[in-house]
Amino acid sequence: MDAVTEIKRRIDPAEYIGRSVKLSKSGRNFRGLCPFHTEKTPSFYVFIDRGSWRCFGSCGEGGDVFSFVQKRENVDFREALRILADETGVELSARAAEQRTRSERLSSIVSAAVDFYQQQLAGENGAEARSYLADRRGLTQETIETFRLGWAPDEWRLLRDYLLGRGYTDEDALAAGVLHESDSEGAPYDRFRGRVIIPIADDRGAFVGLGGRILGEGEPKYLNSPQTEIFDKGRTLYALDLAGPQARESGAVVVVEGYLDVIGPWQAGFRNLVATMGTSLTERHAARLTRFASRVVLAMDPDSAGMAAAERAGSLLLDFGSPEGMGAAQRSAEAITADVDIDLRVAPLPAGKDPDDLTREDPEAWGAAIENAAPFARFLLERLIAGSRGDSPLEASRIVDRLRPVLLAVRNPVERSAHIQSIARRLGIAERAIADRLRVEGRRAPAVPEAQVAPARPPADEVLLSTLLHNPGLRADLRHLPADLFLDALDREILERWLHDELEPATEDDDDPVALRLRNLRARREPLLSPAEARERASDLIRHIVRERLIQRQSAVTEELAEAERTLGAGRVTEVAHLAWLGALPSEETLELAQMAIEQLELGLSIHRREERDAS
Repeated sequence: MDAVTEIKRRIDPAEYIGRSVKLSKSGRNFRGLCPFHTEKTPSFYVFIDRGSWRCFGSCGEGGDVFSFVQKRENVDFREALRILADETGVELSARAAEQRTRSERLSSIVSAAVDFYQQQLAGENGAEARSYLADRRGLTQETIETFRLGWAPDEWRLLRDYLLGRGYTDEDALAAGVLHESDSEGAPYDRFRGRVIIPIADDRGAFVGLGGRILGEGEPKYLNSPQTEIFDKGRTLYALDLAGPQARESGAVVVVEGYLDVIGPWQAGFRNLVATMGTSLTERHAARLTRFASRVVLAMDPDSAGMAAAERAGSLLLDFGSPEGMGAAQRSAEAITADVDIDLRVAPLPAGKDPDDLTREDPEAWGAAIENAAPFARFLLERLIAGSRGDSPLEASRIVDRLRPVLLAVRNPVERSAHIQSIARRLGIAERAIADRLRVEGRRAPAVPEAQVAPARPPADEVLLSTLLHNPGLRADLRHLPADLFLDALDREILERWLHDELEPATEDDDDPVALRLRNLRARREPLLSPAEARERASDLIRHIVRERLIQRQSAVTEELAEAERTLGAGRVTEVAHLAWLGALPSEETLELAQMAIEQLELGLSIHRREERDAS
């Protein structure tokens, strides 16, 4: 039996989840207030027979006990596996334990370096660095200590000697990225010298790397740790561990470019900022941000370089460059918004002001810039139309042609109409002229009727995942497939790796739970499908899973109404339901019952409509 299966066998999900969520019995299941969003009426359910949980309220989260730990603790699948293995006493594989021990050792080396550099900052050699931080950057001692800032003296092997004295080897210190290999085959030397040190932690607060800002002359101005086993700039966002609480509270996370663009605003009270550390925002960054907030604001200096940085950040999150690429970016943005509830915006800052300057000098202007950040589509359109006058019909036509890819990509007709209205006013042309131009270009061939698929056995989510694995060409079409479509956290992990093309071949002696599951899925016999047939099969399975989820919710509500009938009597429940359906305002005592009755009816209608649509 693999570790994941054994953990699920040993753990009672209602008891475990009940430690952090107050649950009450609801038929065969348990119900409580969702811990992941604010609500007054309980919509969070734990289903005993399936070993799963789901919120049927606004957040819509759900999964198994592993995904609950991932969501609650802000950790990846491997860390959730470790937490639950410790909880249940299940022994993980020797390889997994070895990898964890290795990562912990490298992180402890970075942590030791952080301690050393803090001591140097506080000592007599740190006077210049203290003056820079306090006088030039205006940082208080509290802020310096919170971010664990330090000083690396301009010496070659001070840190190396310190680490050797604490039992760490050169080999491990090189692997942790704090030392550099000597070019002359001598002893390794300190990577950071003559720099203010900025420790980098992962989203759980464990130190994984360092940044260094040079004092005086020299290049580069900022130096980061190299990519290591524990540090990857494409996955790590600076200060995400500190930004998490305010990001969750405000529902927004602000992405800036540099360390001090985070630290200065944090001191001014703006604590939902993260930095990309000299690289552009990646899809992996975005996936991490969605665990904290639904709105992502790119805050950039409005000069040409700053705006180019904003576009670089957007390009790697949403993949755009040319007007046609921007149209593709908007389609991607809409898909992300629909699937994982990201509201992507851009906040150009006042000329010549970076986030550090603005939050210290004019906090209200910073707050206004973030609050009034432009939706991504509007930002794209403004960039495309910037400097255009539309003085002649020919020039106006050229401008509309440039804007067309983005406008066509805006699926919401109300939003698109608002953009068209704004552009028409700006160019002094009729809205209908723009709309007609879009209709000509936006015609599509009639949709091919979708085939039907018989109910899948084994479970539809397993068949869907197997279909994806056997048809990698689906990756482009399903790159925004939400992970929570899959109940099992192990399947979600495989989906994430499949989406990013990061699946490793599983060896026969590999006892990693992900590898075991992957090997079993790949061993399933799958029909040989053309690309079109594979897309059709995947679409049918996705619809089937969504319908089953609606039926699950309806079943839970039906059980609650049955319990209410046993308590209050069938006649009273029918009376409350009838009055609610007629629009009568229920009393405080019957409000929840009326809501359940209406929800049951709406769910039934929704399921019926889906069945009719699928049958047509």
